[in-house]
Amino acid sequence: MITCVKFGKDSSAAFVSHLDLIRVFERAMRRASLPLSFTQGFSPRPKMVFAHALGVGITSSGEYLDVTLEKELPSEVIFQRLKEALPEHFPLYDVVNLPDSVTPAMAAITHASYVFQNQEEERLLEINFLDSLIYTRTKKGKVVAEDLKPHISLIEKTASGVRIIARAGSQKNVRPSAILSALEISAQTRIHREDIYIEKEGCFITPLMRS
Repeated sequence: MITCVKFGKDSSAAFVSHLDLIRVFERAMRRASLPLSFTQGFSPRPKMVFAHALGVGITSSGEYLDVTLEKELPSEVIFQRLKEALPEHFPLYDVVNLPDSVTPAMAAITHASYVFQNQEEERLLEINFLDSLIYTRTKKGKVVAEDLKPHISLIEKTASGVRIIARAGSQKNVRPSAILSALEISAQTRIHREDIYIEKEGCFITPLMRS
């Protein structure tokens, strides 16, 4: 059985690396006495796959983890056990049991929603009126220029900052830092990932809604 877990990272956990995050959940799963399925080999590890690694320093209310269990448990039981086992800085939002045949979240996601907070929010909103947004980086000793604009689906002002929905995942991934770099914004910026999505028939669904 595949169990999809939705959780977050608050400001106290923002600088926890992805490797340390894996350790946090491995310990929490064991403390919760969940019937984990393990990999084969000399060093068996719990079968856990995070949907999309979060950059260090970014908070989130939309992180997902696929866990394979040896036997089925009600999602309510898993939720309660895991909530009690997780550190307080990793809020647990939902748990859904999915069929074994479901596409892994890591392979399925296509977009992510971020909220940016800084003193130059108007410059972020100006992306709506630009023909292109060129991000330049060095790759294997060569300077590479890429237009990020076609990969951005939405930019809007909200009560908490500027929301940007952009491509994310294994096929194409637009990092928040790349957007800031393309705009040459150096001001201190708080970034929060609201959620990650799967585009399906022109609509966005969350990994919890896979079938």
